[in-house]
Amino acid sequence: MSLTKEETLFVDFLDSFHQFYKKAHEIAENSKGISILPMEDGKNEFRMYSLDEICHSCQIFREGNLLITPKTTDAIWYKKKNDKFFIFLIEFKGDFLCRNSTKCLLVSAVDDLKVKNERFNNEFSKDIAKLDTVIDKYSDRMLNGLAAKPLETVTIALPLIYEEYYEKNKDDVEYLDIREFLNKSRIIYRVVSISDKYEPNRQRSRGKSYRCSNMIPSICKRLAHERRDRELDSSYESSLETYHRRYERAGIVYSAGFVDNVAFNNFIENYLK
Repeated sequence: MSLTKEETLFVDFLDSFHQFYKKAHEIAENSKGISILPMEDGKNEFRMYSLDEICHSCQIFREGNLLITPKTTDAIWYKKKNDKFFIFLIEFKGDFLCRNSTKCLLVSAVDDLKVKNERFNNEFSKDIAKLDTVIDKYSDRMLNGLAAKPLETVTIALPLIYEEYYEKNKDDVEYLDIREFLNKSRIIYRVVSISDKYEPNRQRSRGKSYRCSNMIPSICKRLAHERRDRELDSSYESSLETYHRRYERAGIVYSAGFVDNVAFNNFIENYLK
C-alpha cells in the first residue's frame, strides 16, 4: 500500500515495537495461557501489535514503584484502503457479553436477603441497609473497563507512548503530531467476546453451563425502571453500545462494535489483511 509521509511515520512508530508483533491467538490468551480464539486449521495466525504489552514496556507510565498504565485495548493494527488510513483497536474478552451486569446479581442477592430477614426477626436489617448503600454507588468493573478502553487508548495511551518513542529517537525520526494524526485516521474498535454457542474442546462437557440466560430478575427490571438505570436490566453488550455510539458521534472512533470469537478469523480475512 502507498502511504503518505505521516502514515509512514506512524507505521515506523509501531514497527519499533517489533518484539510485541504477535499472532492474534497469542494476544488473545488469558493469564493461564488459554486463548479465546480457535486455532484449528491455522486460524487466527494473523499478526498484530500487542498494545497492552507495549504500554507496560514504557517508562512514561511508571512513577517510582507505581505503574499508572491507562486502560488500553489488547491489540492494534492498521490498513490503508481507497486512500483511507484505518487503525484497528481490538479487545479480546473471555466473557459472554450477552450476560447481564453483576450489578443485577448483587441487587437480586440483596432482595433474597430481605425475604430471609423477615424470617429472622429483622436481624440483618443493618447489614441490608449497608448493602443498599453499596448498590446505590455500585458500577460494574468489567463494563467500566470495556467502556474506557477505546477512549483511553486514543486520548492517553498512544499519545504518551509516542512521546516516549520520539524522545528516544528524535535524532533519527521526524516528529509526527500524533493527536492530529489519530483524529484524521479512521479508528475501528471491535470487542471480541465468546460466542454463546462456543464450546472449547477442554470444556465440552460443561458447555451448557456457559449459555447466556435471558431471564432478568423482576427486582432488577423494577429498579431499572424506577431509577432509570439501564445497567440493571441490560446485557454488557447492550450497555456498551451506548458508549460506542457516543464515541462515534464525538469522532473519537469511526466505528465500534462486536465480533464473536468464532467469527474473528473471518474479520481478519475481510478487514485486516
